[in-house]
Amino acid sequence: MTAARTISRRRFFAISGTVAGGLVVAWSIPGCAATRSRRAFTPSGFVQIDPDGQITITAKNPDMGQGVKTSLPMYVAEELDADWASVRVVQADLNRDRYGGQGSGGSDNTPSEWQRLHEAGAIARALLVTAAAGRWGVDAAACETEPGFVVHRASEKRASFGSLATDAAQLPVPAKAPPLKDPSTYRLIGTGVRGVDVPAIVRGTPLYGIDVRIPGMLHAVIERCPVHGGRPAQVDSARALAVPGVRQVVTLTGLDNPTHLRPGVAVVADSTWAAEQGRKALAVTWDEGAGAAESSGHLLEQFRALEAGGGLKTIRTAGHVDSAWRAAATKVELTFQQPFLAHATLEPQNCTAHVRDGHCEIWGPLQMPTSGAPVIANAVGMPVEAVSIHITRLGGGFGRRLLSDYAAEAAVVSKLVAAPVQVIWSREDDIRHDYYRPAGFHHVRAGLDGRGSLSVWHHRLLTLSRNRYRQSTNGPEMTEIYGLLVPQSADPADTYDPDLVPTRIRNCRLEYGDFPTTVPTGAWRAPAHNFNAFVIESVLDELVHRGKVDPLMLRSGFLGDRPVIPKTDDASVQYDPRREQNVLRLALEKAGRQPLAMHWGRGWAAHYTFGSYAAVVAEVSVDGNRLAVERLVAALDVGLPVNPLTLEAQTQGGALDGLSAALFGEITIDRGRTVQSSFDGYRLLRNSEAPDVEVHITPSREKPMGYGEIALPPVAPAVANAIFRATGRRITRLPFAAAGFEIGAPRSYGL
Repeated sequence: MTAARTISRRRFFAISGTVAGGLVVAWSIPGCAATRSRRAFTPSGFVQIDPDGQITITAKNPDMGQGVKTSLPMYVAEELDADWASVRVVQADLNRDRYGGQGSGGSDNTPSEWQRLHEAGAIARALLVTAAAGRWGVDAAACETEPGFVVHRASEKRASFGSLATDAAQLPVPAKAPPLKDPSTYRLIGTGVRGVDVPAIVRGTPLYGIDVRIPGMLHAVIERCPVHGGRPAQVDSARALAVPGVRQVVTLTGLDNPTHLRPGVAVVADSTWAAEQGRKALAVTWDEGAGAAESSGHLLEQFRALEAGGGLKTIRTAGHVDSAWRAAATKVELTFQQPFLAHATLEPQNCTAHVRDGHCEIWGPLQMPTSGAPVIANAVGMPVEAVSIHITRLGGGFGRRLLSDYAAEAAVVSKLVAAPVQVIWSREDDIRHDYYRPAGFHHVRAGLDGRGSLSVWHHRLLTLSRNRYRQSTNGPEMTEIYGLLVPQSADPADTYDPDLVPTRIRNCRLEYGDFPTTVPTGAWRAPAHNFNAFVIESVLDELVHRGKVDPLMLRSGFLGDRPVIPKTDDASVQYDPRREQNVLRLALEKAGRQPLAMHWGRGWAAHYTFGSYAAVVAEVSVDGNRLAVERLVAALDVGLPVNPLTLEAQTQGGALDGLSAALFGEITIDRGRTVQSSFDGYRLLRNSEAPDVEVHITPSREKPMGYGEIALPPVAPAVANAIFRATGRRITRLPFAAAGFEIGAPRSYGL
């Protein structure tokens, strides 16, 4: 998910007025000059203040439940000193000239937008203060702001922002932003603010892509080959066209890159129901291709053969790994298997499109509208400038909607039938034709020396990388090795790699390999971290157990007790091992060290993900084959907590999402087909099985980092380590249900 980082580092601004005589603060792309007039600047921007006092802040990036539609406008409102009760937040459409890159991924929104959105608010505040000072004939430096007002204490004069908007819009544009507030003076940031969409969500107000309705809209569903990589060879649509309400049946040939558009047969009708009935009546002969030979068992055999063949790429190495392994006083050697995982977003994939007169208009839940626009344009054979996108709220993303194939489908179908069309995936479509979290195989050898220090770490990782779809020379390891341990390097390019954890392990080697598959793979929440953390923390726990060492002392030894990476302008590479150790210490402290009952176990894990730190302590009970997760205690350090309400919600949601995947999550392949089709086969965590999640947030003045994915990676290893303490059984293959456990309700539920 590093793509989200590469499109979000622009810092640029301008000031402009509004039609109603109000004030607008806008951004401009470098090279695109902002122009002033008495009506409005171009481009229109993030902040609009109307004479009636209404403050409108534009949210440029999609919200899929992570809360950026609230937290990012809080940046602007804080520096503006706005009264939040007077703020209205609106979702932006895709606009490359106004906003630059638009998208949500890699837990990147919070850090990447920090500076420029603060500057937008600060410039607006400075203009309002200047306007008030001019009106009163006083020095602007003698004026200050309080929520919604400019105040001159000496004369006891005060003016509302709305009353100053018209005057402020006529002032010269500052050459640069004024100094930003000291965080100690924040009034809004750091307080719990309810999500701006919460009232509409509670009322069921249309917000999501699946809610879109436009005049004359038709509805479509798409039949895809049950074998991954297959395509239609022959289509008999006669029976489908005889279904009442069915208008047309059209064939999609797909594109060379299947993440852009897969082949299939679309049934277009007056209603989704009619389209579904038409699809059932279709007669399609499929060219199954090479995928029909693939199965989960076959893939595992290939993993083992690839490792045995020695064709792995060395990512980073130091010391003398083989001799250090032979000399280790305490040894751990484990292999791990990671299954495919589906995203199972609550809102299945959908999109509405209208292609006409050389233009393509899109309404939908696009996680990455900026990168989605060229995909759509290519699919319909138009320039990207001809594509407009209206961003709706997303009913879950989790990495699935980083791809925009469902939007390309809607656009192509609309073009073929010459009408506006909404394409909706059924739950079965969504699970059978997902872009799954890659399956993988890990082999780790690790050892302690006679002093109990981690002296050797040899990690071999083999996966079905999602990078094979990219036209990239970087290699597949650029996505699947996130969060893995490597030795420190004299090469700054290696040392500053934010996707790896630099360590003081004297003898350390990381190797990687992959092979092609027809099974579609993609990013899944906290990509690579979501299983790599399980492997690392399970091995460390085994070392703690066998070597009888303290978990915090072990980490201090190989991570260090001071920053190993100097601070830079990019907070995502400011890895500080002390912060990782501190969240584990906090989680252990809050969980308590009191003895547990027989057949209970307590386990813990910590991980560094996309610039933030999280630790989880899990308590489980095991009665025979009945497993219940009784309690989860999470501690996080994400820098300055922007909105504690959202942070707590994302921690609880991420922890339960990770627990659900650890307990049940597995996609299996048989004869090239996905075996699971709905929630009966792809189980999710039920309310009765969910423990309470206690959340503890570390106070911080550091630059805020992301939090949407941070709590998930430590959950599975914390639970596995707790199971080990309760039973002596080390789980190395997920999900836990595959190990024969039946999942029960926590005892606190009295069930």
